[in-house]
Amino acid sequence: MDKQILITGGAQRIGKQLVNHFHDIGWDILFQYRSSSDSANNLCNQLNSKRGNSCQALQCDFDNDDSFADFCNEMNKNANNLCALINNASTFYPKKITEIDSSDWEKLMSSNLKTPIFLSSALAGKLVKNKGHIINITDIYAEQGMSGYSVYAAAKAGLYNFTKSLARELAPDVLVNSISPGSILWDVNEPSEEKKKKILDSIPMKRLGSEKDIVMLADYLITKNTYMTGRNISVDGGKSLG
Repeated sequence: MDKQILITGGAQRIGKQLVNHFHDIGWDILFQYRSSSDSANNLCNQLNSKRGNSCQALQCDFDNDDSFADFCNEMNKNANNLCALINNASTFYPKKITEIDSSDWEKLMSSNLKTPIFLSSALAGKLVKNKGHIINITDIYAEQGMSGYSVYAAAKAGLYNFTKSLARELAPDVLVNSISPGSILWDVNEPSEEKKKKILDSIPMKRLGSEKDIVMLADYLITKNTYMTGRNISVDGGKSLG
């Protein structure tokens, strides 16, 4: 059986590195993207040129119920050998508690919590049948909280707890764990040098991590782990130590 893995948010940044890694070690790739069509198609074409019919890029706007329903239907048609799901897609932006409205709630809860729950629901049968794995990408601020990002942090906290609950529900057939990145990459809109220095000074390792740090752990959890479930692992250079 050619093992399949589904990675959401797979066209850029950490998601792209996860796609490349699992393809390199022989998995067939299904990855979702929302708007990065050029990056997604280029990545998919590159991987299929290395190994024919080994990668599918699927567009889906997780904020749109119809788009999500179509995506799940496509998964159920084409993912019979699904052995792993990485819920990586995320929406992230600041909003003060005095300024939030219902659209902020919907956008920040959608990809960060709602989609992982309903996608896990839609694909649980296949993952149970194939004795698979789920990894949820959370955030160190799911436990610590984050001023100015309260809705985002609340969504990630929900995902953190969902990981534990789902691990109980799908045991012993599916191993469910989460990874909480700290400062791995600068935001798309890079902070000032002063802000960068402040961030780095708050990290005991005094540097950013890299996508490879997340990929290495995801590889272990999916290809080597046989017993650990319901656990959350922080990859943050010691930042969450306080």
